[in-house]
Amino acid sequence: MRKILLSVLLLFLAGFVTMNAQPGMVVWKNGQPVGYRISDVDRVEFVDNVSEYLEREYVDLGLPSGTLWATCNVGAENPEESGDYFAWGETETKASYYWDTYTWMNEGYDSWSQINKYTFEDGQTSACWYSGGAFVGDGKKNLSMADDAAAKNWGSQWQMPTRAQFEELINTAYTTSEFTTQNGVNGLKVTGKNGNSIFLPAAGNRLITDSYYVGNEGRYWSRSLSPSYSDYASFLSFNSSGKLLDTGLRAQGCCIRPVRVKEHKYVELGLPSGTLWATCNIGADSPEEYGDYFAWGETEPKSEYSWNTYFYTEDGGKTIKKYNLDGDPFLLPEDDAATANWGSDWQMPTSKQFYELRYNTTTTWTTQNGVNGVRFTGTNGNSIFLPAAGSYDSDGLNFEGMFGTCWTSEYLQNQYTLWEAYVFSFGEDETIRQLYSDYRSNGNSVRPVRKK
Repeated sequence: MRKILLSVLLLFLAGFVTMNAQPGMVVWKNGQPVGYRISDVDRVEFVDNVSEYLEREYVDLGLPSGTLWATCNVGAENPEESGDYFAWGETETKASYYWDTYTWMNEGYDSWSQINKYTFEDGQTSACWYSGGAFVGDGKKNLSMADDAAAKNWGSQWQMPTRAQFEELINTAYTTSEFTTQNGVNGLKVTGKNGNSIFLPAAGNRLITDSYYVGNEGRYWSRSLSPSYSDYASFLSFNSSGKLLDTGLRAQGCCIRPVRVKEHKYVELGLPSGTLWATCNIGADSPEEYGDYFAWGETEPKSEYSWNTYFYTEDGGKTIKKYNLDGDPFLLPEDDAATANWGSDWQMPTSKQFYELRYNTTTTWTTQNGVNGVRFTGTNGNSIFLPAAGSYDSDGLNFEGMFGTCWTSEYLQNQYTLWEAYVFSFGEDETIRQLYSDYRSNGNSVRPVRKK
């Protein structure tokens, strides 16, 4: 990337202006000049990929979730263009779409059974994500931001829709849909209760080097795997006969219609480090909601929290296969629940950040909108509320409404304690609002942080 800083521009322009002139720059488009005063420009950059800096249009369809849908596909400039095709979990287009060119394969193989990322317990014991009948895959059912074609091509404010977002989009309680022709292109027009609409062109799909069903059918990837099989992923399918959520081979090429990443609010508490704390937990829409629970190092909630379901062990917790004195004690971004769910601007707090929060704020046990928890008030008067959401272990949810436990991004780097990670726990008794350790297999809340 080549950068031209403002200071360079000023030096260059200084030799060409008169005493009363206003130095600036002119950008020409379609034969017309657009001028900018130097005083209005902080910096000019020439970048290798301008896509993530472009202002993308989106539509509010009045959906219950508040999801905002882009007006065109990745790789398209208007709603009717097909744009680019992607295999599921890949972020670049290519000439051929099948297992022999698929990114997430064990080297030297071209069979679906050799997929090496995004796998779950689907009963396909002949596949490489099983060994001796035991599941050894990663247990991930949704794409991380690094493998999301919308985020990669349009920037961190965008992502591929989840299966649930597609289900909401075509739910007749919220929208109406019709297969129609717009500017000479067949596709699906979806109209919200507020009258706003989006158009999805019937762009078909690609398999090996051929295109199929162009003009007759649309297939749009979600960021979610099939509910049944690891080698299949979920997509929205439609034609003149109707629409549905379907699944298909991950290796095929389909279009992508991005959704806007939800803006997550944060609070400046006047902390020495400048750390900004989110106003709610992951999975929550308000400070009082408990949100989701995660085992340490896992990025998706689940129904059972025990050593038998913990991803980083294959023998019920006797041995740990990652974060086992093999590096520094902090989670990598792909294993950080905050980063994986909210994007690269967010992280799980370190133990140091929780310590700073505890001893640079005033803590108060309180009830907020009917929910017990602790309010942390900074020296500047701003505050955050952590609900007493309890904690999951193999017996289920415990101490709901009495205590809260939030993960840090740090495990205990000791051969005798590497089964544990640091947590911040709190309750009505002020003396217990401290850093402790908890078994990594347990399910706790995550309250993200970010830097200024």
